[in-house]
Amino acid sequence: MKNKIPQLITLIILGSFIASCDYVKNVNPPAEPTNGGGTATNVFVTDSTIGSNPLQQKVLIEDYTGHKCANCPAAADELVAIEIAHPGNIVPVAVHAGFFAKTNLTYPTSFTTTVGNTFDGTFGNSAAGNPNGLINRIGVPTTTQIKLYTAWSTEVTQLLAHTPKFQILIKYKYETGTLKLDANVTVKSLANNTGTYKLVLLLTQDSIIAEQDDNRATPSFISNYKFDHVLRGAINSDWGDAVFTTGAPINAIELKSFTNYQINASFKPSKCHIVAYVYDADVASPTHYEVLQVEEIKLK
Repeated sequence: MKNKIPQLITLIILGSFIASCDYVKNVNPPAEPTNGGGTATNVFVTDSTIGSNPLQQKVLIEDYTGHKCANCPAAADELVAIEIAHPGNIVPVAVHAGFFAKTNLTYPTSFTTTVGNTFDGTFGNSAAGNPNGLINRIGVPTTTQIKLYTAWSTEVTQLLAHTPKFQILIKYKYETGTLKLDANVTVKSLANNTGTYKLVLLLTQDSIIAEQDDNRATPSFISNYKFDHVLRGAINSDWGDAVFTTGAPINAIELKSFTNYQINASFKPSKCHIVAYVYDADVASPTHYEVLQVEEIKLK
């Protein structure tokens, strides 16, 4: 009996330890999902209007940032506050580009993309000094499109009061086994719109843990900063595909299909979003590049 008591205590301690391990997060989780190829384990089909008002004007906020920009976390926090103030009506995209986005031994994680560099080169955000952003790209081609983050909320409130010119519906099919993404996007004109319009699809990702400089912290270097809305790439192309080329009469509808977009195996698709927006693509227009409607849908 004396020998059994220590054994019983050992089993109780071991059982408690195993139970507690159920709540310990794996610090090195595998890529989600694994890129095994072959038959898909799941196929998801959904649309972007479930639980939202498809006729509400929404706003695209592009936050131009970088992991070496010590002032940029304050802009990211402002973006969160704006999202909370206008739930479901804000579509955020964090564009890492320019000097502050470059990597080194202290900041080895690269968030730059070809499409992000294209946008930054066109609109001049990093050259103007981060942090700053674009709000529906209002103000292009003058430099008035570049907005300090302290001005974002006012700009957003004004734009949300506008009557939308277009409606966007996103449907997608995502195969977890092959990491292939197909998307069907319907664009409906809600007014008699004249001009040329294009549709862009982007992929963003939330909840990425990496290094960030933050001048509000002591020390300012943060090794486990959480990055959200990170631009990961263009699903169609940097400047998109034409949806209406000779005007868009009211109730006109265009359907665009995009197939076999390959999601990088290092991304976590469950943290990714499809962002779709329609913009003024008429180079002679005084509102060239202006985003007229935007939608977002989370991959599941």
